[in-house]
Amino acid sequence: MSLIDDELTKAKENSDGARQRLALTMVALQSRLKPSALVRDALDELKEVAGEMTQAGIDSAKRNPLTTVGAVAALGAFFARKPLFRLFRRKHDRP
Repeated sequence: MSLIDDELTKAKENSDGARQRLALTMVALQSRLKPSALVRDALDELKEVAGEMTQAGIDSAKRNPLTTVGAVAALGAFFARKPLFRLFRRKHDRP
């Protein structure tokens, strides 16, 4: 009978240990799946990716400065297109 009692005691201890590990796992999962934790993780990932993209852009601009100047000039002309068109139209309208 002692052998059966020993095995039963070991099984209960194993069961208790497994139950405790499961409870800890559930607590950890619940804390990781909180909306605030998910948002924080997403923001951290976004910051990391944005930093990498910024560094890649800076490295590309350093390797190709003329292309960068041309792109910035084209972008500036695009955003200032209405004032530029008005400026050129006024010069041509005068006699």
